[in-house]
Amino acid sequence: MEFDTAVFYWIKEHLQSQALDIWITIFTDKNNYPIPVIATVIALLVLRKKQGIWFVIVITLAILANDFIIHNILKPLFARTRPCHVLDILNSVRCTASYSLPSIQAGNLFALATVSALFFRGSGWVVFPLAVLFAASRSYLGVHYPTDLLAGGLCGILIGILFCRAYRFLIPSYDPRRRVPDMNQPPQNILLIKLSSLGDVIHALPSLRTLRQLYPKAHIAWIVEEKCKDLLYDNPDLDELIVVRIRHWRRHWNRQSWREFKAALKRIQGRFDLVIEMQGLIKTGLIAWLTHAPRIIGFDPRDCRERPNAWFTHQKIPYMGKQVHVVDRYLAMIRALGAETVTKEFPLRVPEEAESKIEAFWQDNPELPAQPIVAIHHGVGFPTKRWPMERFAQLGDRIAKELGFNILLTWGPGEGESVKQLSAQMKERHWVSPKNTLHESIAMLKRMSLFIGCDTGPVHLSAAQ
Repeated sequence: MEFDTAVFYWIKEHLQSQALDIWITIFTDKNNYPIPVIATVIALLVLRKKQGIWFVIVITLAILANDFIIHNILKPLFARTRPCHVLDILNSVRCTASYSLPSIQAGNLFALATVSALFFRGSGWVVFPLAVLFAASRSYLGVHYPTDLLAGGLCGILIGILFCRAYRFLIPSYDPRRRVPDMNQPPQNILLIKLSSLGDVIHALPSLRTLRQLYPKAHIAWIVEEKCKDLLYDNPDLDELIVVRIRHWRRHWNRQSWREFKAALKRIQGRFDLVIEMQGLIKTGLIAWLTHAPRIIGFDPRDCRERPNAWFTHQKIPYMGKQVHVVDRYLAMIRALGAETVTKEFPLRVPEEAESKIEAFWQDNPELPAQPIVAIHHGVGFPTKRWPMERFAQLGDRIAKELGFNILLTWGPGEGESVKQLSAQMKERHWVSPKNTLHESIAMLKRMSLFIGCDTGPVHLSAAQ
C-alpha cells in the first residue's frame, strides 16, 4: 500500500496537468471505442480473412472470460476499495462503487495484447507498450492502484495464452505455425479415418490398396472402431492399426475411458502429414482436426453424411452425389492424390484358429458341403432394412426343394433367438451355423456358393470374398 500511495503522490506532483487530464479522459471514455474497434475488425476481416475471423472470435472469448473471472471471482475475493474512495488527494470523476483489485480494463488490454502477439508475429513490440500506456491511465485517473493494474495484466496474459493454446489445439489448420504441406513431395505418414460400419470399412479396402500402390514407401495407419478391427487383421497394405472405442466411451465415460482417449490422441497428434477422412461425420471431422495434419482431404459438404464435417478438411473432392457407388466415392479421394489407376480388391485375412474352427464344423457336418451351400442371413442393423422372417423361410425351402442346394442359416450378435424362430418355420432340411466371431464368419462365408440377406455387414463380407 505504501508503494501504491507513493505513486499517486508522484503523479500529483510531477505528471498531472489539465491538458493531460483532457487527453486521458478522451482516450479512456468507452463511448469513443466503437468506431475504432469496428474499423479494426473490418480491416482484419478484409486483410487477414480466416485468420482475422478466428482472431476476433478468440479475443472476444478471452475478454468475456477475463471479465467474468475478475468481476465475479477475484474482485469479491479481495474486496479492495478503490483509491479514489480512500485518498483525499484524488478527485476522480469516475469513481465507481465496485472493488478495485484486479483491474478489469488492464486484464482486457493485456489479453488483447497477448492474443495479438501470438496471432500476428512481430506485433508484440507495438501492442504491449500500448497496453501498458492505456492501463497506466487507470492509476492516473485515480480509479486503480498500480498493483491492481499489475494483477489485472497478469490475469489477462494468462487468459490470452490459455485461449490461444486452446485455439491452436482445436483449430490447428489456421495456426500460423502450422506445417505447410509440400505438394511436390509424396507424403511420408498417412492416416485413413473410417471408423465403421462393417460394410463401410470393407468398401474402403480398395482405397487402401490403391493408396499403397500410389505411395509404396509411406507409413499408412487406419483408425477404426473396435468392433470393425478384425476386418483389417494382417492387412498387407497397412502399417499401423489404431483401435478406438468411441461408442463405448460415450455410454461409459469414466477414468478408463479418459485414459484410452488420451492414449488414442497421443497416437494421432502431430504424426501425419496427410489425413484422408472417409466417414463424413462431425466426430470423424474432429478426429481429423485433432491430428494437426497440414493436409486433410474430405468430401464435398453435399456428400458428407453430416455437412459440418467439411469444416474440418482442407481439400474437398468434387461433388459426386448418391448415384456413385460408395467404393468409387472412396476411390475418388485417392484419385485426387494423383492415382491414375485404381485396384478394386478386398483383402480379408483371418488367423489360423478361425479357419480351424470352421473346418471342424464342416467335418462335423459332412453332408453340408456335399452340395452347393446357400447362406441365408435374416438379421439387420436397422428395422427399416428387415425382410419378413416367413419370406426367408419360404425362400430357403424353395431353394432346397427345387434346386437341391443345402441351406445354412447364419446369424450374428443378438440374433440367436431369432435364428431359432427362422429355423422352426422352415420345412426342408437345413443347418444353423455356430456362434462365430467376425474372423470365423469371414472364414465361413468364403465357402458359400450363394449368400442371401438384406443390406447388412455379412452381405458385404460375402461380396468381398
